[in-house]
Amino acid sequence: MKSPMKINKLLYLLGIFWLTGCSFASNAGSLPTLIPTNEPIALQPSATPSITRPPATLPPTFTPRPTNTATFTPTPSATPTVTPSPSSTPTITPTPFPYPNLDATLPTPETAVPTPVPTFAIPDDITLIALLGNDGDDTSGGRTDSIILVAINKQTKTATMLSLPRDLYVPAPGWQMVRINQVLPHGFSMDYPDGGKGLLRDTLLWNFGVPIDNYVRIGFSGFKEAINALGGVEVPVTCPLRDWRLKSPELDQTVEENWEQFTLEPGVYLMDGDLALWYARSRRTTSDFQRGRRQQQIIHAMLEQGLNRDLIPQVPTLWDAYRQSVETDLGLTAVLELAALAPAIRDNGIRHLTLPYSAFQSWTVPSSGAAVQLIQWEAAQPVFAQLLQPSALNRGGRPLTVEIITQDENRYKLAAENLAWFGIIPVFTPSGEPDPPTTSITLHAPNDKGAFSWVVAWVFGRRSDAIALQGNTEYPTNYTVRLGADFDPCRPLLEAPRP
Repeated sequence: MKSPMKINKLLYLLGIFWLTGCSFASNAGSLPTLIPTNEPIALQPSATPSITRPPATLPPTFTPRPTNTATFTPTPSATPTVTPSPSSTPTITPTPFPYPNLDATLPTPETAVPTPVPTFAIPDDITLIALLGNDGDDTSGGRTDSIILVAINKQTKTATMLSLPRDLYVPAPGWQMVRINQVLPHGFSMDYPDGGKGLLRDTLLWNFGVPIDNYVRIGFSGFKEAINALGGVEVPVTCPLRDWRLKSPELDQTVEENWEQFTLEPGVYLMDGDLALWYARSRRTTSDFQRGRRQQQIIHAMLEQGLNRDLIPQVPTLWDAYRQSVETDLGLTAVLELAALAPAIRDNGIRHLTLPYSAFQSWTVPSSGAAVQLIQWEAAQPVFAQLLQPSALNRGGRPLTVEIITQDENRYKLAAENLAWFGIIPVFTPSGEPDPPTTSITLHAPNDKGAFSWVVAWVFGRRSDAIALQGNTEYPTNYTVRLGADFDPCRPLLEAPRP
């Protein structure tokens, strides 16, 4: 029988790999005691290095405009628009769809079937991995309710994530129009060429023009045990989240009295596996789009936690002995290569993407009445192109950096979380005095050319013309932000401007 310690290390190893597609770390030991999570946790001082800052003149204060936090409610339509555009981008040249006869295998559908989109030309230095979260405790069956595409650029040592909503209604080659979360399991059950991966690969090619290289799938139990083997993960919750949750994980889910309304107020939490799974899966009071953002946030949190440990020397032994615990087509050589990139990817910043609301049209399946989403390719195509390109904020090999000055480290971490969504690197400078009433931003450059001032300004609820210029090009960060009492971490990231 395998020892609990070895199993924890394995689940941690494979769970981290599933979530990041590019990292490994060591097991901290025994599982943590469940930490009360209805209030923010006071954390130890950050290990993020401080920097010495010369005196600077603060810009004039500015009262930010109210934040629009309205949620998206798609409007049903009787006739969907499903004809994709074959347009290309200047840097990604489409190539002909490699499976021209697959559309002939689809049965006559009740929902119009879109024609295949052109396939993006994928540079040799990019590895595209589909990270899949099963809707059950294991990977023996069930739907993939979490689908995140991760593009790892081995030349620039960067990574980009893109979430796909589970309710996308797409053509699966050789089958029918179907929710995308049913594609992988059906590929195995119908004996499709290359199994579930083959059907998922061809479905992604047909609808989005992206050919995946590999996939990794894990279930609820493996996810929770991987988080616990890390000792929990630190997650900055920037907006309130309230939803139903079991009072205790072991209770019967079918008994109504076992459920309660649970709320996470903005703050920094150390989440165990059960809370992290609830946070990643909650959707009754939010949307699939917001859930995808939280799932990417958990992935990033696991990467940050994992890189503080060292399990790489043990990878070959663990991989050979326990690789059956996670479903994947990756081999040990690829695993080791990706693991070696993890520190540089973290240092260069991870970019997070979601498809805009305009990329979807609400649709009701005539026969079943199921509410689904149809992709609108003209709006979706630029985002898939971004997935395959280096971030504009990191061109030239130097990521954008922002120094954050505040007396409260938890406030710094909330601001840092929003910056990290764009792949911007935050740096913490503790302040020895109370935060001022108003947040101020300084750009250390003679002008804002190429500085993406509108992105940084948006993160802090400011206008770009409120940023003060200070022509010190030798300053160790691109920006300095002095957090004020007016700082609100709850920003509508799904409506954020895309650089």
